[in-house]
Amino acid sequence: MWALLLVAVFAVYGTLVLVGQFWAWLVLHRDRGKVVYFILLTQNAERDIEMALRRVQHKCSTLSYPTRVCVIDAGSTDLTIPIVERMSRRGMPLELFSAPTMEQALEAARQYGEATGSVRCIYQLRQGEELTTIVR
Repeated sequence: MWALLLVAVFAVYGTLVLVGQFWAWLVLHRDRGKVVYFILLTQNAERDIEMALRRVQHKCSTLSYPTRVCVIDAGSTDLTIPIVERMSRRGMPLELFSAPTMEQALEAARQYGEATGSVRCIYQLRQGEELTTIVR
């Protein structure tokens, strides 16, 4: 009698563990094809762009789904664009776009977000300023 009860308890426990594992797998793979974008707006940020991109890249590496980083430059006249291009050549998955002004860059970021439907965050980086979050 006790043996039958013990077998029933282990059967229920095993079933609960199996259902829990299946649920965790299902949640993890639910958004498998989805790519989430982080957008970085820049303007004359040669001193800070590399560190900012590394911080965003680190954030991306902690997430469990595919990510992309999009840099929209607002008419930089310094080495911001060559630095972004160098980081892209070295293997960081980046997309680089240009806009004449910061306002147009922000509008482009919003349109990009609406088109892809998967923008996670928009950051702004200007010369001499900290990396600020515009949209999260």
